[in-house]
Amino acid sequence: MKRKKILTGLLVLLSTLSQAQQFDEALRHLVHMAYGKSDTIQLNNIRVQQAKIEEQTTRYNYLPRLSANATYTRLNDDILFPQDMQSLLLGTQRLLIKEGAGLPFNSQLPPSVKLQPVPAIQQKDIFKITGNMQWVLFSGFKIENGIRAYQHQQKALAYGNEKKQAGLLLDIADLYDKLALLYASDSVIKSSDALLDQQRRFVEGAIKNGLATPIERKKIELAQQKLQLRIIENDGNRLTLVERLHQLTGIEFTTLNGLQPRLQPMLLANDTAVAERSEIKSLNEAIAATHYKEKAERSEYIPKVAAFAQYEFRKQDLSLLDPRWYAGLRLQWSLFDGFTARNNARKVALDRHAFEVQKQSAEDLIQLGKAKAGHELRTANQRITMLKAQVALSDESLEFVSKQYKNGLTTITELLNALNDLEKARFDLQQAYYEQRRASLQLLHVNGTLLENF
Repeated sequence: MKRKKILTGLLVLLSTLSQAQQFDEALRHLVHMAYGKSDTIQLNNIRVQQAKIEEQTTRYNYLPRLSANATYTRLNDDILFPQDMQSLLLGTQRLLIKEGAGLPFNSQLPPSVKLQPVPAIQQKDIFKITGNMQWVLFSGFKIENGIRAYQHQQKALAYGNEKKQAGLLLDIADLYDKLALLYASDSVIKSSDALLDQQRRFVEGAIKNGLATPIERKKIELAQQKLQLRIIENDGNRLTLVERLHQLTGIEFTTLNGLQPRLQPMLLANDTAVAERSEIKSLNEAIAATHYKEKAERSEYIPKVAAFAQYEFRKQDLSLLDPRWYAGLRLQWSLFDGFTARNNARKVALDRHAFEVQKQSAEDLIQLGKAKAGHELRTANQRITMLKAQVALSDESLEFVSKQYKNGLTTITELLNALNDLEKARFDLQQAYYEQRRASLQLLHVNGTLLENF
């Protein structure tokens, strides 16, 4: 059993290595440079950081809030007791003094004894230095739901980055393979030009011996000129591809012009492997985020508990009724807020429904894309097999027609047609390689395994 597991592991490893070889180092470098230059990915990374800060801010709502305030207030006058209260307090003061001196309560105070004036309740000049504390003890689960909402939002944005990365990979790989197709076309053209050059030298010798006419040489020269025109067209197309690669990657033109990509069919070790696509993961996280955000909005109707305290550092200007410090608990219960929280929750619920609709649409498109990509890959593989046989046949036909022409059994037109057939077959084969690679990458993309195999 253990040996079977080891063998299975080795097969998976070899499968991964086989698919990893489909991307050469130059292509990998281009793709990674495009990741770093992409404005969309950079902005998404910023949004991820913003959502992370929002999560931290929400989480920190459970930390106590401490503040210090210094205030100066000037009243129009001192705040005093009413006159009858002052008279009562002065009378009480006389009685206490008489009692302390052992005098009858109805006797007069000695002239030497002075009564203390009744102090003001509050002096008109007030300067305070106060420390305050507010501490949320229970938020009605609003904070907890908010934290979860921001966590899922971060994941949704991160999966959105994966979607953009997969799109960039497809774009760069397509440009890279088109560049390889142009180089392959150049190679086919040069090969055809070499064959034409051989025939031209043969015709020139035949003309000298009276076995051919100058018109035949001109036909060959015209065919060579057409090949040169195609090389010029390829150079123009190559400049366009290099310019686009420069825009996407920021790599210098000299480096891009030095690329020498080659077209090779992609051999997928496991084209049936399926993983959840990044856009589906992103939508799932967005749906979860709106679920918790809706719960956070509805939490407004749950009672909340907070502790509070205040301490006065300077007691000189405290009134007779002001405490030096106090602490307490506060229960806050929103019984009716004009349906504000309810409507906010309904809007979030509609957002979630919109994400669910997008997810269903995306899943339908993915299912259609899988069937299409699988069919295109099978067609491309079959086309490669057919074109390889056609190249071999065209090569044999050219060799046969060339011998016939040298023996005077056919015309230069037939020879040029055979050469064109070989050139077209070779180019069609390279085009089939390009189509096969594009279909393979698209199949990996719709199966959700593109980035895993890159």
